[in-house]
Amino acid sequence: MIYLEMSKDPIHGGGTWAFSNCVWAPTKTRDGKRWPFWNKIAEVRDGDLVFHLRTIASRWSFVGYSTALGNGIETNTRPPQPGEWDYSEKFYRADLSDFTPFYESIHLNELFSSRRLELEQYLVHNNARHADKKRVFYIKQGGRLQCLNGAYLSEVEDELLTALFGSEGELVDHTSGTIVISVPTSSQFSTVRSRRGQKTFSDEIKKAYAYQCCFPGCPVSDVRFLVAAHIARWCDNEALRGHIANGLCFCILHDKAFELGAFTLDAQFRILINPKERETNSWLLRELAAFHGKGISLADIPPSIDALMEHWNRVGIKP
Repeated sequence: MIYLEMSKDPIHGGGTWAFSNCVWAPTKTRDGKRWPFWNKIAEVRDGDLVFHLRTIASRWSFVGYSTALGNGIETNTRPPQPGEWDYSEKFYRADLSDFTPFYESIHLNELFSSRRLELEQYLVHNNARHADKKRVFYIKQGGRLQCLNGAYLSEVEDELLTALFGSEGELVDHTSGTIVISVPTSSQFSTVRSRRGQKTFSDEIKKAYAYQCCFPGCPVSDVRFLVAAHIARWCDNEALRGHIANGLCFCILHDKAFELGAFTLDAQFRILINPKERETNSWLLRELAAFHGKGISLADIPPSIDALMEHWNRVGIKP
């Protein structure tokens, strides 16, 4: 999931609660009610992306993005400078890491102008969903697009991401001729989309393998220690990106051994120890060798032979 943090507080709680360290909010309003744009923090999951929309010289601007470092929680711990939220006894918090600033900030008003038709169409589509309606950060009021007051943390699904920035990142407002998103910043959005695709791939692979390492005899089923391994690496084969058949669910240990080429799978999806490793005197290789020739646990969609051929070539194994 991608979220959007909209904040104009320069202090942002201070200390470890300051901007880019986390997203946070009170659990209730001053009159004891829940606020849906605050509740969203509890829905944040490890690895989700968070765009940051902040005021720069009184202008709302996209300044960068971060990655969620763990799931959103409810806590009694307080920010050192809660400001107007000092009344609250409990807070929502989701930690963030890897803040990546955009090469150039993207002014929201310029997006509202250059992408007006797409953004208005998204609102119409979203409003028609009724029960499945997403909570977004902007509205159309008085014939113009504007930020929704209080929309601190909102959802940015793929359709909204495209409405905002185009399929590849819009560079120029063709009406005025002004640059809306610089070429370097546009390339950053390509990275964001790639990471978004990898997160979706990871979730689908783990689900397909019933949240269990597929290496024969491996008991690991704790999702915290499972990895969606690419057979043909993400960077090596664009055609296989995101395909279930290009993935295997391994525990951390077997994922690393597969990545390094200590073993592969043959065309019948049996463990094949790399001949170069068979004489290696290590505990791990002895453990792997005990399963040579044994089949993995398969998902409904079996691994792609084309993907396996990529892996054989990369690690130097000829089944």
